[in-house]
Amino acid sequence: MERELAADSPVSALQLSRRAHEFVAHELLVLILSGRFRAGDRLPPERQLATGFGVSRPTVRQALRVLAANGLVESRIGSGTFVVGSARDESTGEGESLRNVMESRLVFEVGAVRLAARRVRGGEDLELLRAIVEALERSTARDAYPIEIDVAFHRGIVQLTGNAHLANLVAPCWQSLPAAVESAALSAWTEEDSARMAEQHRAVFEAVRAGDAELAGFAMERNLRAELARLADDSSADGPPARFFA
Repeated sequence: MERELAADSPVSALQLSRRAHEFVAHELLVLILSGRFRAGDRLPPERQLATGFGVSRPTVRQALRVLAANGLVESRIGSGTFVVGSARDESTGEGESLRNVMESRLVFEVGAVRLAARRVRGGEDLELLRAIVEALERSTARDAYPIEIDVAFHRGIVQLTGNAHLANLVAPCWQSLPAAVESAALSAWTEEDSARMAEQHRAVFEAVRAGDAELAGFAMERNLRAELARLADDSSADGPPARFFA
């Protein structure tokens, strides 16, 4: 279902401090995260987005390319651009326990974030990661586990490593996550849960941006252990990491 784009977009000085397409990508992330656009929804046409954000159509096109590269939207020839739901591969998702999925992510992603921190040089990928963190911080839809934005953040971290083979190795964990979360019978997600997730994602991002590999690894393990504790309702998984995996 196509939803209306809010028409309250005078561009502020903060927005102008970024490249225009980064601002547009950021604002679209907020709209997706807040529930204005949901998985399967078609985004408004480029012309309408350009008018709403006060930018050119090529700028909108570039913003959509950035989001598409990170698996958040997809363009369908002749149909438009659609919000992508959580990647779900039934062949890998069925029968996977939440604990197994999260333990696999710990093994892969703690090492990946340390590698990303060593290699980060700024650029579009880092700016999109910043936008994802800010989108979660600003979101008003805080009563449901934000699985799409969570996966987008962690996918963005792995993308910063520049290692496509590593991304392929960890992808099945993200594909299995929706089914594993569903089977875990998650109790009501709260505003406090979303605030905690946003704070932990911010800590990971800042460590990566600073190039501090050890701090990034610590922050990532803390985030994943906290998610396991909350999603599996197992407080023994929470708390400070015993030691980095990778």
